[in-house]
Amino acid sequence: MRLHGIDNFLITGKSDLMYFVGIDGPAALLVSTKKNNNTLFVPPLSRHAAETYAPDFLEVVTTKMDERFNVVVAESIGSIGGVTAVDEMSLEDYRFVSGLLASTELRPGMGIIWELRELKDEYEVGAIRRACEVADRAMRSAYEILYPGITENEIKAEIVSEIYRSGGERLAFDVIVASGPRTALPHGPLQRAEERDIPLREGDAVMIDLGAVVEGYHSDVTRTFFIGRPDTQFASAYEAVVAAKDAAEQYIKPETLCGYPDAVARNKLAEHALSEYFMHSLGHGVGLDIHEPPRMSPTSSEKLAANMVLTCEPGVYIKDRWGIRVEDTLLVTERGPERLTKFNYSEYIIT
Repeated sequence: MRLHGIDNFLITGKSDLMYFVGIDGPAALLVSTKKNNNTLFVPPLSRHAAETYAPDFLEVVTTKMDERFNVVVAESIGSIGGVTAVDEMSLEDYRFVSGLLASTELRPGMGIIWELRELKDEYEVGAIRRACEVADRAMRSAYEILYPGITENEIKAEIVSEIYRSGGERLAFDVIVASGPRTALPHGPLQRAEERDIPLREGDAVMIDLGAVVEGYHSDVTRTFFIGRPDTQFASAYEAVVAAKDAAEQYIKPETLCGYPDAVARNKLAEHALSEYFMHSLGHGVGLDIHEPPRMSPTSSEKLAANMVLTCEPGVYIKDRWGIRVEDTLLVTERGPERLTKFNYSEYIIT
């Protein structure tokens, strides 16, 4: 904060609150370089959580039911004075708070927080490892029931059940199970009435994208399977995606520009005339949020660093035919990437 010329930092985002004080709100953490103590404001709804989980060194202030939460927090900032950074705030809240603090400069401060959150400590990596183990078990459970006639929703139900059986707190995101031409939609099909609960058929590609949360931390893994014997074009494209992934991962190491592994993957796909069908970035950070910085994309200028956790997920998507994506969650180490999701992707043919 001193380095950036900031006197106060107001933190209200769910993930940021979990990172700094161990609860996800609703609450507001006010960190000040001008006070000897830092304050966690909570409404009555969050009082017990704060008493149970918040660090002892924080002053916890519980607002009253007849007080407007934003007013109490703004008045406290106003009494301190100085430049105040905020992590995230809706436009409505920003207008309200800035109206109460006409003489106080408000600055965006999320970039400063990401400098901390991008690099995971031992505890965070341990939680992500366990989330990846849960995800692998869920993928295994889905793999074992892939056969013609089973529906996408039945597979999703098995995945969800296995995540909770294996110790996951919740899903990292809505599980994607798409088959046939619907695999060409990177985030899965819209669930319109006529598109729900499609049964798998011989000759279908099947894309499964899932993740679990353990102690607030996420995992992310995608596998693409084929029911029956794939034709030469699908098999060649699958091998190209795997080759692009393996090539890119050789450069996922400290001091590498985030855009470089993305370029390596695209160049490898270009060798097979498939690069035009790769329509998203190579990967994203993973932690308390499923999508975090850094992002490995053509426009990324940030450098990778040890203890970042991110995905590597090249894909090709050919409309009205099929899509292929293979994704793992990786830990960046000094020696290169460590795959935290380990489900095998070489045996993708279901016969």
